Amino acid sequence: MNTIIIILIGILFASLGQVFWKIGMNSIGAIDKFSIPGIISMFLNPVVLLGLFMYGLSTVFWLIALSRKDLSFVYPFISLTFIIVLFLSYFILKEQIGTARIIGTIIIIIGLMVVVKG
Repeated sequence: MNTIIIILIGILFASLGQVFWKIGMNSIGAIDKFSIPGIISMFLNPVVLLGLFMYGLSTVFWLIALSRKDLSFVYPFISLTFIIVLFLSYFILKEQIGTARIIGTIIIIIGLMVVVKG
């Protein structure tokens, strides 16, 4: 399998992990202070656990990519998580996306293209 495909799969799992964490934390509610019961409730929430599982899968794909390419090539792809999470937040979480975030996303895409081509 192509290394860039492996990286993209890992990035997708990481992005989904973030969304599942947010959904799970929305169901728990705001945690105002560090407490053992609050921490336990986070790690007993099935959606938070699903997010952790997605992050675990992401790590597996990430390690495979690192075994094939230089870190200086692979690492900039993490910027794609910002873009994917932005879209998932809009479509799944119904969050608002302002002009500044769109411009920032375009800048990230341009920067990634420069790194990949270089």
